[in-house]
Amino acid sequence: MAEWLGHRDPRITHETYAHVMPDAPRRLRALMDSVFTRETELSLPLEFEAVVQAA
Repeated sequence: MAEWLGHRDPRITHETYAHVMPDAPRRLRALMDSVFTRETELSLPLEFEAVVQAA
């Protein structure tokens, strides 16, 4: 996600957006549990185009 947003460090992404989705860690754990138990098939794009705003 950090790379997709154009952040060099994932901590920047976390510090900027963590308050928006306070339940994200729980939701991520639930998603990953379902992927690892093969209840859900995860399909993500192989590449992301960075979103960069002009200064």
